[in-house]
Amino acid sequence: MWDLGSSSFQVLVCDSPGCKQLKPVTRRRASLNLGMAVGATGSIPAGRVTASLAAAKRLRRAVEELRPDVVVALATAALRDASNGGEVVARLERVVGKKVRVLDGEEEARLCFVGQRAGVWTGPGRTLGLDLGGGSFEVAVGTDDRIDYATSTAVGATRLRGELGAPALLGSHERDLIRRRTAEALVEVRRGLRRFGRVAGRTVVSGGTARALARLATAHTREHDSTGPADVNQVELPAAQVEDLAGRLALLDLKERLALPGMSPRRAPMIPIGAAILATIAAELKVERFVVSVWGLREGALIDALSRR
Repeated sequence: MWDLGSSSFQVLVCDSPGCKQLKPVTRRRASLNLGMAVGATGSIPAGRVTASLAAAKRLRRAVEELRPDVVVALATAALRDASNGGEVVARLERVVGKKVRVLDGEEEARLCFVGQRAGVWTGPGRTLGLDLGGGSFEVAVGTDDRIDYATSTAVGATRLRGELGAPALLGSHERDLIRRRTAEALVEVRRGLRRFGRVAGRTVVSGGTARALARLATAHTREHDSTGPADVNQVELPAAQVEDLAGRLALLDLKERLALPGMSPRRAPMIPIGAAILATIAAELKVERFVVSVWGLREGALIDALSRR
């Protein structure tokens, strides 16, 4: 599975006994923050294109010897929205050796939800799923066997960091801008969710921001300082706690954030903006609590591909 995303390029290789389970064999990642460039300029500059191609070559070498039977290659918001995205995707395809599918927002939301509902308990009724990424966030509503609503908005942590000029700290002005941008993006989402009643009360959330916040929220109960994905699956984050964490993170500089338990160097620059976005989503959609799913787009895309075999 190739995920050519707005914050990073990632490959995930899994065994799938009987096409019914996903057992990760290897994961590799290259942080590129293309969403930041798109947020700042609307395109991917030449230096970032070169870095993207080099990263794709390294990732391909890392998984070539595994020879997977099914290969899925997807691109998301940064490559979807960049003015030169089509050109960059064409060059990446020659490296990956596979046609890269540039997801539209609705399909990205659908695949995220497929992964989320496989990763956590969703119950018998409808569930709202949210995936907060670097270049966008996706929203979907569905049950165990269908998806009733799926949409995407061009608001993400790396994109807004580029729009804001990469501030070291988030002052009241920057936080107000993030709230306004997020609230504006949610106008259509709120309209689309009206027919589902109070479905947002318990919202399943995936993405790096949610995982990082869950690690911070549970740091005092963990015996080991872990940054692995599975340690926070199905952790619950009350909306009030997300708001509190967003306020605290806004006041910390990068060095102070890096000192926090479980904080990875690649996540630390983005976490204040991601937390502010998530807190605004909670307030606007009247989320009572988030349930973290470590499965999202990548797992959903693999599950979807295997179901079609």
